[in-house]
Amino acid sequence: MTDLGLNVRYSKIILTTAIYLSCQPTFAAGFGLNENSADAMAVSYAGSAATAADASYLAYNPASAADVNCYDSSVNAVAIFPTSRARYTAAMTSAGSNTGGSADPTSFVQKALVPEYALRARLSERWAIGLVVSAPWGFTTSYPSTWVGRYYAQTTRLMSVNAMPVVSYEVSPRLSVGAGLQIEYAHGKLTSAVDTGTLGYLYGVPGSIPGGQDSQATYRANSWGVGLTAGVLWQVDDRLRLGLSYRSSVSHRMKGPLTFALDSAGIGQALRSASGLFTDTIAKSSMTMPDIVRFGARYALNDRWTLLTEADWTNWHRFHELRIIPANPAQPDDVTGAGWGDGWFYSIGADYLLDEDWHVRAGAGYDATPIPATTLSPRIPDGSRAWMSVGARYQFSRTTTIDLSYAHLCNSDGHVSQSPTQIGNSLRGWLAGTTTSSINAVSLEISFHT
Repeated sequence: MTDLGLNVRYSKIILTTAIYLSCQPTFAAGFGLNENSADAMAVSYAGSAATAADASYLAYNPASAADVNCYDSSVNAVAIFPTSRARYTAAMTSAGSNTGGSADPTSFVQKALVPEYALRARLSERWAIGLVVSAPWGFTTSYPSTWVGRYYAQTTRLMSVNAMPVVSYEVSPRLSVGAGLQIEYAHGKLTSAVDTGTLGYLYGVPGSIPGGQDSQATYRANSWGVGLTAGVLWQVDDRLRLGLSYRSSVSHRMKGPLTFALDSAGIGQALRSASGLFTDTIAKSSMTMPDIVRFGARYALNDRWTLLTEADWTNWHRFHELRIIPANPAQPDDVTGAGWGDGWFYSIGADYLLDEDWHVRAGAGYDATPIPATTLSPRIPDGSRAWMSVGARYQFSRTTTIDLSYAHLCNSDGHVSQSPTQIGNSLRGWLAGTTTSSINAVSLEISFHT
């Protein structure tokens, strides 16, 4: 079998694996994931919009398809190991009593495996195509069912799979453009406790104890959405290359079951019988994955040293609120306020060519959180992050390269301050505290080319 035939065969196997792994829970501050390339992670994604070293860079700029000679593909996996803890100093029901439960949860941010698969192929002297399958959005947090903030969050999970076919055109030997589609699947799950004890107390149900009789609400939903992407690569001169790309927003109209597990004391059942509340139903919600603009630059100091930089903007303004709308007219909307702002990411890095087989790389970056302090929630306990990363690329054979990278992320503390006066919180009570987290990530990438 030819090298190309072997690579196509391997690509089919890897693509199937990548789609399966994309369905696993993942994590990122906010809920955006950059982890598409071990080579890029080694320099904290500096210059990723201006780089086309292998097929994985299609995730950052579709114009990078133009740099393929004949055919290449890459498979990448990032293992994320977070550490998280929190201390909550105030937790009361809407009736003013203590919620009870653990006030110091730990390990609520979950471990994750983030995969990516990409391929490129040349059609003619000027035209090339590519495909990248990735998980651009995702996170999972999970708290004990009896912790003090259970009315705000128990389990929160979002996963996505995005298939992006692209085409590129070489306008001139120094200028390439690219564009493509995003075909995206999203699935989410939210669970939280419902303070039926307080609600029963307010409506005069005998035996009701605020904070003492909890029910549980679970919402599962999924959706398909479509978006666009476009980019340009410009080799300004023999030393400087610039890249600019745009990834459009993708709107999801999510729909799925909203179910309730009622308390054993019968308070929730009494409320259901009297009013129709807490009856299992279908619910819908809307979520817009934000658009992203990336700008990257690479500058070759000499034959061995290359400097890189990156500035990315994410339009988190699109995330105003999360509103779950039940089909049951007796069940009110469940609303979580957001009001997120712009997201900015900056990084710098350097690549050093040791010899014809080895590259070593390092970088640093800063990722500013888009979440305002007024709406920070334990569902997504975000904070601004400082990046530090190192990595190496090895030319294993004429057709195969291997990348291995390590990154450490230091997150700033998040200060949660929620009250019943805020939108959607009338039955959730008061919750105040501080969350802390950090991340260690290891990425492995294998690339094939002919």
